Amino acid sequence: MNNEEITAHVLLAKNGDTGSFRKLYELYYKDMYRYAYYMLGGGDDVEDVISETVLDAFTGIKNLRHPAKFKSWIFQILTTKCKRQIASYVKDRENRRDEVPEEQLRKEDHPYALSVDVQNAFAALSEMERTVVSLIVFGGYTSREAAKIMKSKEGTIRSLKSRAFNKMSEYLKEELA
Repeated sequence: MNNEEITAHVLLAKNGDTGSFRKLYELYYKDMYRYAYYMLGGGDDVEDVISETVLDAFTGIKNLRHPAKFKSWIFQILTTKCKRQIASYVKDRENRRDEVPEEQLRKEDHPYALSVDVQNAFAALSEMERTVVSLIVFGGYTSREAAKIMKSKEGTIRSLKSRAFNKMSEYLKEELA
């Protein structure tokens, strides 16, 4: 779907066309799922966060001022939902991960499965670093687009991305040594 078609569907959805909203949802679902999956470390919360995001987007689309920015807008909603979910279990995150058998974490049949080492390297990042990596790597955004979503400077995003990749690299070197 090209930008003009996307904008047309957004305009129709703003006027209550549920079929157009469904098409927008279908267009971005995989990116949203991938983003939420890595932000939340997988699990049942991913679908819940996406459902909440889609519901908020559906009820709030009439307030979207710039239809061409639909993807950024819905990812802002998703980012907020992910941050709230992370905050709700930050204290017990390590306990929750320890309870999951390593065999389940290594499931190769899940389309977004990563090795446990990469998951642990990602989990070792700060919340801001995870958000930046998720937006750029899993969401497919440029540093400029990620900066707009996070309401930050592009240089800050590039620095966070670089620092995050370096941290993950060092973590993996230590783990695999």
